[in-house]
Amino acid sequence: MSASLKNIYGALPATTRGKPIHVGGDPKGKNWLYTCGTAVFIRDLKEPMKCEMYTEHQHATTVARYSPSGFYIASGDSAGIIRIWDTTQVEHVLKIELKMLSGPVLDLQWSDDSKRIVAVGEGKEKFGAVFLFDSGSSVGEITGHAKAISSCDFKQTRPYRVATGGEDLLVNWFEGPPFKFKKSMKDHTRFVNCVRFSPDGNRLLTVGSDKQGLLFDGKLSATNGHNGGIYACSWSPDSKRVLTVSADKTAKIWDGTTGDCLTTFTFGDAVEDQQVGCLWQGEEIISISLSGDINYLDEKNPSAPKRVVKGHNKFITALAVDPATKTVFSASYDAAIVHWDLGTCSNTALTGKGHSNQVNRLFVQGGNLVSAAMDDTIRITPLTEKRYTADAVKLESTPVDIAVGKKNTDLILAAITDGIVILRNGQISGKLALKFQPTAVALSIDENVVAVGGKDNSIHLYNLSGNNLTETNVLAGHRGALSVLTFSPDGKSLGSADLNRDIFVWDLSSNQIKISGWQFHTARVNSLNWSADSRHLVSGGLDNAIYVWSVEQPSKRVTIKDAHRGGVNATVFVDENTVVSAGQDCTVKTWNIKFH
Repeated sequence: MSASLKNIYGALPATTRGKPIHVGGDPKGKNWLYTCGTAVFIRDLKEPMKCEMYTEHQHATTVARYSPSGFYIASGDSAGIIRIWDTTQVEHVLKIELKMLSGPVLDLQWSDDSKRIVAVGEGKEKFGAVFLFDSGSSVGEITGHAKAISSCDFKQTRPYRVATGGEDLLVNWFEGPPFKFKKSMKDHTRFVNCVRFSPDGNRLLTVGSDKQGLLFDGKLSATNGHNGGIYACSWSPDSKRVLTVSADKTAKIWDGTTGDCLTTFTFGDAVEDQQVGCLWQGEEIISISLSGDINYLDEKNPSAPKRVVKGHNKFITALAVDPATKTVFSASYDAAIVHWDLGTCSNTALTGKGHSNQVNRLFVQGGNLVSAAMDDTIRITPLTEKRYTADAVKLESTPVDIAVGKKNTDLILAAITDGIVILRNGQISGKLALKFQPTAVALSIDENVVAVGGKDNSIHLYNLSGNNLTETNVLAGHRGALSVLTFSPDGKSLGSADLNRDIFVWDLSSNQIKISGWQFHTARVNSLNWSADSRHLVSGGLDNAIYVWSVEQPSKRVTIKDAHRGGVNATVFVDENTVVSAGQDCTVKTWNIKFH
């Protein structure tokens, strides 16, 4: 038995309100770079669902840039560490790791010969550094700033120049190598968010929270200017035009010589529609919303993006598969729910007013998506709509787990703090109060048996008749609170997992443990699901690992280590040979499983 990675459905760029994000383009024009969590994402520009991850940083990544040669990427993180790594090999061999600042690296850039790097950010002794990429040796000093430096750029033509912009409202100019402070420009009245030389090296554009874009020598026209702080800018490859993005929820293209506004792209009215990052790479023009959405812009049709790439930039907490279409739904900590078409690699996000807190569980039930969240509600959303339409079902407390009927598609069971709630047709129809605190719930295929796991380390079995639950048995054997329960599709077995890393398979005809000893996770088990033929189970844990287990050959298993950095939160079979998973790294991944 073996497993191989099939696809990575990448996270969106991590964003912070009021802060710019800086993204980088591939000099060959194929890929682009951004950061989320502790990873750097390398995404295909033409086919954005093609994605690769670099996961060797131990701290949250902040910025990444290709070298002009295309052979290396430099990436910085929140601890002030810069890693320079190879792009030509799958393993991304590390060239060098350098501790350059005592605080986060906020921006960096290479010289045109791919030998020098300028990096800026926060720190105590200094806010920036210029160094040789292969040794870390200094080739000058970045001085003259009294606060954090938000942005920097390296002029890509000789003589070399470096520009920096910071929270002290200054734009500083450096000449070298070795680079020395030359002068300060004090034209901005609020934070300087981004500084960029034109590719031909003839002009420098600086943009800031004061709504100004300053074109040295020149100024972006006040006519049709931005009405909010400008967070980022990016030049066209021919240096004739420049793109800016703003908190006023617009992106604009300007004439790089006259400073006149040529095109305005307008987004929605929500706070999340603020534009905080951008990239002009070849023929593609991209802006990034505060929500993390990646917007592909069309100059000929500025009224709407030609494509919007959705996803998550908060950790994913739940997955569900629609067996009819073999598509996947994922939900995250920030209550976002995204629908993925695994065949076309396209995705859409559920719209409308939905959950207001973390989604704990997702299930596809008939033609509906059932979601339970920490806002103490359950929502039933028609799959045909892709938007929230019905009112939420309000519960007394947070639903820690839910189970849904497959035969009677009006039946939902929810485990809350003090009991089990029965819902039929979207309404609460019954409740069983419990003397223990439930942590997991499952419903048998024939919908006659309900299994409830608790903090008492036991599995309680109940007979379901109408809206009444009658306890029939208690299964003992776990040494930790139950985390997951799942009935096999053939109705013969019950899978269970706990916080103590144990996974059991129970024989329902005898209520005895059929399989034990599956204790290969090194931290709590977060997810456990059956294959459709009831021959295999897939589990995911806090230890970053995924295991695929065989019921017929219990000693054999497929191990996927380091599947999701930070922990695997959800795993489910799409078909007999495909597993989909999600976790703390904000990504959805699919895996090919071979059993012979």
